Amino acid sequence: MPTAASTTRWVTVDGLKLRFHEAGSGPPLVLLHGSGPGVSGWANFGGNLPVLAEHFRCLILDQPGFGGSARPEVYERNYLRIAADAVVGLLDQLELPTAHLLGNSMGGAVATLVALEHSQRVDRLVLMAPGGVGVNVLGPEPSEGIRRLLDFTMDPTRDRVLDWLRTMVFDQSILTDELVAARLRTAADPAAIAALRDAYATFANPAFAEQVPLWARLRGLRNEVLMLWGRDDRVTPVEGALLPSRQLPNADLRLFGRCGHWVQIERKAAFERSVTDFLVHGLH
Repeated sequence: MPTAASTTRWVTVDGLKLRFHEAGSGPPLVLLHGSGPGVSGWANFGGNLPVLAEHFRCLILDQPGFGGSARPEVYERNYLRIAADAVVGLLDQLELPTAHLLGNSMGGAVATLVALEHSQRVDRLVLMAPGGVGVNVLGPEPSEGIRRLLDFTMDPTRDRVLDWLRTMVFDQSILTDELVAARLRTAADPAAIAALRDAYATFANPAFAEQVPLWARLRGLRNEVLMLWGRDDRVTPVEGALLPSRQLPNADLRLFGRCGHWVQIERKAAFERSVTDFLVHGLH
């Protein structure tokens, strides 16, 4: 059984020492976590690694500033571009000409940006309630989950991390004392809080704004895409799936009932089957 320690690897990209977890063999699959207090690649996907590693060479990356990965001293451009360069750098360092990408939330935005600007490096794409790709037409902006996340970054208390975690899942029983304690332990790290604040600040900084947002570029993404979305997502509401499902030229959308933002946790077995079938066989 792969563990966080046994799978830990390190690579240096643009002077940053980045941590990733590696297991399995077969076509390479890079997994990109979302944002949030105490987040890491292992926290997002460690539970899925035993099944996915039976089919793929899994590379779970801690994006810059998250988990065990270093960060630039100052963010001088949009964080998505910093993270996208880290993905391409990982592929370069491992001498991988192409890979599948799987991105959750913010990681979905990063995966989309990599596929748009380095299409020759990306095979198939799995996007789990991706940030920046959908558009909320009716719901509030920011969403309830994002508001709770921002509340925590301003005042990182146990109650606020609990408020945020409750918006992440449909089934509240998933939030065991062990899970909450683990998240709070890593989330309370001042360096982790600063990295999260600084990354989010780049999204609000007009100087770092993209001339064309991701959602407006989707018609140019030619890769085959599988989108996975929880019906009860309070972070990236499911209505955001409608525009990309129409705009992406080669995409399927699967909705998971009784499921929030963490499809890979709340619907673990169905998630693993969906990902494996799509990456092995494609859309046809």
